[in-house]
Amino acid sequence: MHRRTTLTAACAVLATGLLAAPAAAAPPRATTVECGAVLTSSVRLAADVVCPEGDGVVLAADGIELNLNGHALVGPGTSSGAGVLVRAEGVTVRNGTISGWASGVRAGTDPTDPFEEESQGPARAVVRQARVEGNDFGVEVRQDGDVQVRSTWLVGNGVGGYVVSYGRLLVEGSTADGNGTGFFSFEVDEDGMVLRDSTVRNGGTGVSCSTDGNVVVERSTLQRNAVGVEAFLCSAWVSDSALVWNGEHVWGYLVDWDTVEVTCTTFTRDGGPLDFPVEPCATGGAGVSGTLGPWWVPLSE
Repeated sequence: MHRRTTLTAACAVLATGLLAAPAAAAPPRATTVECGAVLTSSVRLAADVVCPEGDGVVLAADGIELNLNGHALVGPGTSSGAGVLVRAEGVTVRNGTISGWASGVRAGTDPTDPFEEESQGPARAVVRQARVEGNDFGVEVRQDGDVQVRSTWLVGNGVGGYVVSYGRLLVEGSTADGNGTGFFSFEVDEDGMVLRDSTVRNGGTGVSCSTDGNVVVERSTLQRNAVGVEAFLCSAWVSDSALVWNGEHVWGYLVDWDTVEVTCTTFTRDGGPLDFPVEPCATGGAGVSGTLGPWWVPLSE
């Protein structure tokens, strides 16, 4: 009897504990934010933020979230300021539109700019389920910056995603449409610009790199761009992707250790044939593989 009573009591305590488990934290209350606000806690917008000058908002504390809540963060439209200026780590921007800025989202510092503020340490952000539209640079990543873009539209920007000075930009499951250049890298590590499971279309150049830049394209489609992949004194790796109806699929000017490697990638006759030898995909999958070595000058010159 004593043992049965003890077991019954233990079960009751366990059941009570389960029933008393705390509920998930409620989302922050919708808030009106002023232009230039420096945020140190998570915010959910209650209305559009329209700024005639300066920056939109500054994310200044680690781990916070800016939930645009379906609203827009609108800049002066005069190549001025950043819509979201990232000054912390582990921050998130999501669920709304960012338009009309020099940089829609900017992370990191420019070491060549004497007027740039000194670096405040790593600036790391995730941009997801957003529309970044009509900016000079949709997402700009500089030294000490690291931005991941997921499930996002980058539309009608001068450059959809721009990474320089050993910043890092990862784009996954996103679409770049109608940008002057979809994505551009300059002086970054081999994983400094990675495009994965995404589409880049209707641009001047789909994906581009310049001196000591690097670009990795995986399982993506480059479609109806003037040039699909452009490599000038830099390296690009394209795998398991599709080059579709571009004016020219691949253009390169390579020296020293620069290379453009295409693996298991399909291409249409529009924009082709590729100006370098290719072979069927070695794994038996669709597409062809080939490599451009250094000192290669395009036949179109």
